[in-house]
Amino acid sequence: MDQDRRSDKRYSGKSSKKGSGYGSEVTTSTAPEDLAEYILKVLANEPDSVHFEREEIHPGRTRINVTCEPAVTGRLIGKEGRTISALRSLIRAASIRYGKRVDIEIA
Repeated sequence: MDQDRRSDKRYSGKSSKKGSGYGSEVTTSTAPEDLAEYILKVLANEPDSVHFEREEIHPGRTRINVTCEPAVTGRLIGKEGRTISALRSLIRAASIRYGKRVDIEIA
């Protein structure tokens, strides 16, 4: 790369400390929890067989306890846990925007 094209600063000068930018303030939005419940209902193919219980551990952290039939449980977890792992990653990324943490537990 040419020296003329390089900027004097390597980065934009924004703070990269943890807690800055997205997620610096906790909101009261339930969008990440709603998204998780919607995706789990779609994956189950039987929305009536899946039941959710939201438990607020402390402000900014919520646990969603999922109870369902054994046949549906296998479908939600997926082969070698790949489905639930991908869902947890997606919900983690979505909840960062709101300054929250959402945990999903399947029983």
